[in-house]
Amino acid sequence: MYREELGMIVKEMEKNFYRFIFGPRKKTKFGYNFYVLVDGNQALMIDTGFREHASEVKEYLAHKGITITKVIFTHFHLDHINGLNALDKVDIIGSDFYQEALDIYVDKEKQSFYQPTISIHDDYEFEFGGFRIKLMKSPGHAQCSMLTFINDKYLHVGDELMFSNEGLSVIPLVGKTKIKRQLNSLENLKNYAQYIILTSHGETNQDSNELLKQIDHRIKYLRAIDESQEKISFEQAIEGTGIDFLHPEWHETIYEL
Repeated sequence: MYREELGMIVKEMEKNFYRFIFGPRKKTKFGYNFYVLVDGNQALMIDTGFREHASEVKEYLAHKGITITKVIFTHFHLDHINGLNALDKVDIIGSDFYQEALDIYVDKEKQSFYQPTISIHDDYEFEFGGFRIKLMKSPGHAQCSMLTFINDKYLHVGDELMFSNEGLSVIPLVGKTKIKRQLNSLENLKNYAQYIILTSHGETNQDSNELLKQIDHRIKYLRAIDESQEKISFEQAIEGTGIDFLHPEWHETIYEL
């Protein structure tokens, strides 16, 4: 069920499980998804986006008498953690590899605000309301990336796969020296194609065969870069992938990160 609220789209995935959908920010082609689990008058939010995203989600829930008390960070990039500034004090759950990302995006004196209160080292399982949640570290897009399993039905993959709100593929973004890490993460995702895949950005085709194709497109693209001794163009890298990614300008960034 969809409905427009406060400049965003709200989808009720099932009872007490909501998806908040926002459009792209300026100069980007991908939107933002935020998933919220509700237990009575408390909520758990997966990622917080930027301040404006978290503010609108918070306001929507407040109208229902619900307060966000827990946050899971799929990883600690700025567009996933900045919204924490709009929330009241919450428990933060995230990978114990968070420091590398905070050193890039957050001034030293402000880093403690974003540090997890529960740092995940090994697989971590807990219950929230009627939901069973399992967190698994999965370094890929970021060293601190995690997978979030919900009721053995849904799998939130963070930015390991990115799409536009129309379902078009966004180029995978990772530094060239970290490509093998991303490749390992993508290969691992193939083991979970039977799950309902949730992403931080965009609309995902839930057909398992199509999902496997989308993963393979990204693997072929990244492998072409990784295996070349010299810098190659975007056109050379996507040759044979059968896909033309959004944000091809990020190809140059891969060599700069």
